[in-house]
Order: sequence, then C-alpha cells, then structure tokens
Amino acid sequence: MNQKIWIFVLEKPLSVTELDKLKAECLDFVANWKSHDHPVKAEFELYKNRLLIFKNDEDFNPIGGCATDKLFHFIQSLEKKYQTSLLNRRLFVFENDNYELEVHPLEELHNLLNQGIIKESTKIFNTAIIHSSEMDNFVKPLSESWIASLV
Repeated sequence: MNQKIWIFVLEKPLSVTELDKLKAECLDFVANWKSHDHPVKAEFELYKNRLLIFKNDEDFNPIGGCATDKLFHFIQSLEKKYQTSLLNRRLFVFENDNYELEVHPLEELHNLLNQGIIKESTKIFNTAIIHSSEMDNFVKPLSESWIASLV
C-alpha cells in the first residue's frame, strides 16, 4: 500500500481520560477527512501514548493541499485543547528501559548520553518520515538513527 504519513509528537504526557478523548477525536477526524470533496482512506494510530500517526492510502485518493491544511488546523486545535505542542520539530523520541516513549528537546541529547539515560542501543524514533516506503527507518538504535550525526 502506498501511504502518506504524518507523525506528531505529544510534547507532554496526557492522562488516560485525555488520551481517550484525543484518540476519539482523531478517529472521528480521519473518518470524515476529505480531499477535493472526496473521502480519503485514512487511518489513525496513537502509538505508545506519545505519537499521533495519520496515514492516507494515496492509491485510493491522494491528499491535496487543502486536505493537508485541514489536518494541520485540526492538529493546532488539539494543541490548544490539550495545552501541549504537537508541531515542535526540535524534539526527539526514544524508548526507555521500561519500553515507554520519552520525549525531550534536542538540546538535552548530550546530557542524556552523559547520564547514561540513552546509549548507542537506545531505540530512536524518526518522526520525520512521510511515506510508507520509509517505515524501515521509523525505529533504529541510536547508533544507526537520524540523530547519530548529532552525537
């Protein structure tokens, strides 16, 4: 399947109740999302309570600029409603020893390395992928990840 992908990082953790509401709103959005007045075949996943992943089947109906704008306006409304950032590209995401996702500003990378909180084998998430063909690069050990060049 040929999918366009958008990944948004929840800067702060939300409560279970907030996550349930957020997920319901996102599922409702994709169920009613249209491009050029035609339905899209979209999916939503709340990955480990920190990543909002939207996917559209580009073979069914490619997303146009207006539909992309609708998604970003929706995301901005979620930011206000839940008082968190979803569009901050200066964050990085990794999986801690408890298999939970942690979100930190890039400026903290060296401190986290020096403290041993992250290491070469720590799983780093690439939230900049935009196509299903890139999913092999979604999770990589730090040593092989996009962030390795910053270390």
